[in-house]
Amino acid sequence: MKLSQPEVERFLKQPDPRRPAALIYGPDEGLVRERALALIGAVLDDLADPFRMSELAADSLRGDPARLVDEARSLCLLGGRRVVRLRQASDQHSAPCRALLALDTIEALVVVEAGDLGKSSSLRKLFEQAGNGVAIACYRDEGRDLAQLIDRLLAELGLRADAEARSHLIEHLGGDRAVTRAELQKLALYMDAAPGGPLRPVGLAEAAAVIGDSSALGIDDLVHATALGHPDQLEHCLERLLGQGEAPVRLLRATANHFARLHRFAAQTEQGASAEQLIARAMPPIHFRRRPDTQQALRLWSSVRLRRGLARLLAAEIACKTTGRPAALLCRSTLHDLCRAAR
Repeated sequence: MKLSQPEVERFLKQPDPRRPAALIYGPDEGLVRERALALIGAVLDDLADPFRMSELAADSLRGDPARLVDEARSLCLLGGRRVVRLRQASDQHSAPCRALLALDTIEALVVVEAGDLGKSSSLRKLFEQAGNGVAIACYRDEGRDLAQLIDRLLAELGLRADAEARSHLIEHLGGDRAVTRAELQKLALYMDAAPGGPLRPVGLAEAAAVIGDSSALGIDDLVHATALGHPDQLEHCLERLLGQGEAPVRLLRATANHFARLHRFAAQTEQGASAEQLIARAMPPIHFRRRPDTQQALRLWSSVRLRRGLARLLAAEIACKTTGRPAALLCRSTLHDLCRAAR
């Protein structure tokens, strides 16, 4: 069974005994880990309890695929429900999981953690279609969800960001839930904030001084390298981002968002508006370090060429989802074409 977002929160707090096996997967490894621990914590008071907690490495099932079923059947002699946690699972573990879900009864809570699984994944399909299992997707925090998450975490830490600081945080966080939490905790320490006390205001200077670019491990560098025609920097960003598992579609969307903003600015400057003033008054604000890059991009691109670039990015995103061609190759080819067009 595939759970919707509201169902996920309810399930994590109160697991359904009719569905004792849960697959938690997605590109956000921090969120996968966070939700797995939340689900386990709903059953166990002590996650280190050696009698009720059993952790399996994915490699351990290669030589003994029946071990997952054996662990799920085992009872705790001291009483209480056991938890079996399988980490770093993949489609190679579909057979042991299929045997697990075929059991008439599963005494333990079985939590299976995996990375990003596509729609064709056999492991994902197995849990989505199982009557006694659930599939919980963990995607990176973006847009309104990311903004709300940041506001909530800041309030919990005793902080409140102004508009510019909030925009900076939204731009530079979200790549991994665990990293987002850690970065905001670092900001709270820097601001000497305390949970439960009055909310301390955070400005852009404080946010920029503390928060690094974790949202895309350099997506900001990538989109500016593309728009400014810097192929070596672009390729360096692509190697790092794709090599660390960043979704090609996310890179295309980030670049499209940047080009859409440049297109709005270009259309206004072509009607006589001042590029410098537009950039200074932009909402959400453009970081002061990126303002010269934005002005340079507007000198390189007209509104007509930016519109064509947007069309190319949209076509590439659609192709990634529909053609079956390697998404990373489509992404790399499209961004390098735009980079050459800038030059």
